[in-house]
Amino acid sequence: MNVGVYQGAASLAALERWQEIISQNIASASVPGFKKTETAFASILAETERLGDDGRLGREVRSVMPGQVSELSMKQGELGSTGNEMDFAIQGTGFFQVQRPDGQTGYTRNGAFKLNAERTLVTQQGYPVMGDGGPLTLKSGGGPLSVNADGVLMQGSTPVGKIGVYEFRDTHSLKRAGDGLLATADPNDRPQPAERPAVLSGVLECSNVSSLMEMVNLVSVGRAYEASQRVIFAHDENTGKAIETLGNPNS
Repeated sequence: MNVGVYQGAASLAALERWQEIISQNIASASVPGFKKTETAFASILAETERLGDDGRLGREVRSVMPGQVSELSMKQGELGSTGNEMDFAIQGTGFFQVQRPDGQTGYTRNGAFKLNAERTLVTQQGYPVMGDGGPLTLKSGGGPLSVNADGVLMQGSTPVGKIGVYEFRDTHSLKRAGDGLLATADPNDRPQPAERPAVLSGVLECSNVSSLMEMVNLVSVGRAYEASQRVIFAHDENTGKAIETLGNPNS
């Protein structure tokens, strides 16, 4: 097996995945509360099966292959005032909880909410925002919205309910669930309500994507891709020369 060619091919595959992640980050840079995906590269041990002298089947490390790993960055984005009473932001850790169409719960930092026909607070996709007692419903003509120091949503001087803000023990277990929502990949990692959530009204959290840095990463991907291609071509050329030389009985 020409290990060099396989290593180059594995590198190309990892770089293609990185490019896809960069494209997703750039496309979502303007989405409030979006959490970018960060990429890292690691060496993966390639193993082969072999039959030992004792007749037992074992495994032997023959080479190291490049691999790519990714995870969500939970770094908080900048907070910007919008003046819209339906916009909310969490200062610090935690996530808003919403109810997905399949009945499951999703989590988001995007607090750009609105009211549906039933005057229930929902996301831009129409998913109900969950409070401590279920979906939050407002009264017609009840006054402007605000959030007090305890995280209770107020309509005028009347409390509507406490906006649900939940924290995870391990945010590394979170994965994208579609429509800008996150869900936990570990069923044992159940979120807990934040004791004193710092929720701001009339404010939105920007995404934590730096478009400039992502463009720099795109350039890095292009250069690394070209280098990996040259490695493959060099190994292929050397293999061809070896076959030509060793396969010639007159050499």
